[in-house]
Amino acid sequence: MITSRYVSVNGVTIFVETNNGPREEGVMCCFGSAGRETRQFHGMMDALEDKLEVIAFDMPGHGKSWPLEGLKCLDTPTSYCEFIIDVFKELNIENPICIGCALGGNVCFYLAQHYPVRAIVSMAGTDYSPFVSQAVIDNLDHPYASVQHTHIDFTDSLIGSNVSKENRDFILWGVMTEIGRVKRADYGGVYNGFDVREDMKKITCPALVIRGADDWSESEEMHKPVLERLSNSSHLEYQVLPGISHYNPQEDPELISNVILKFLKDAEA
Repeated sequence: MITSRYVSVNGVTIFVETNNGPREEGVMCCFGSAGRETRQFHGMMDALEDKLEVIAFDMPGHGKSWPLEGLKCLDTPTSYCEFIIDVFKELNIENPICIGCALGGNVCFYLAQHYPVRAIVSMAGTDYSPFVSQAVIDNLDHPYASVQHTHIDFTDSLIGSNVSKENRDFILWGVMTEIGRVKRADYGGVYNGFDVREDMKKITCPALVIRGADDWSESEEMHKPVLERLSNSSHLEYQVLPGISHYNPQEDPELISNVILKFLKDAEA
């Protein structure tokens, strides 16, 4: 059963959810895509409730969490990722299994470089995001442009061919509940120019990189150099999943959960 609570981290009140799974089997911490919140991982929380504890939390300004002072959000890769590490410490999470989608997939690489983690699973993520055009960034939080409307077709194009109508509808509902200022901070600040390539050699934990075969935004050519830079990982896997696109944990949470469980077993993580 999923339950929630609020905790204070660095003076910011944030919303935390858990499936109350068996913590002694491991703690999986989930990080969402730009602008989204904990509900991205509800399907996986249900699928894994008897396997291990799954935790997700809303970053400042996201979902049910309070924003920073001045109604702001974290808008740099370092501040965003270091806040997550502070959440780990507040929640007494040691050696987490870190999984993330899109922006959250990028974050996993930073965390594995700066915090002792049991394993990482990066879905639609990369260790380097090319810079986003300033015009695109400006329109994410513009008085005459609603991100809920401008991104609906874009998001629909990033949903896989095997996704159920129920899951597709909920992914699109996520667009309609986004906040422009949050999306601008995430996409225009944290994701924009994200670059941890130099320290990829520091990652020694097991690593799984997942790509949805229908995802036009993340090609295998983009992932190839990422895999090469993960040369010190104790167990490295790359999986391309047919019928899945960009929103892996929402598109088929049971499939993704099973893929991750098999990876952890094979990696003896």
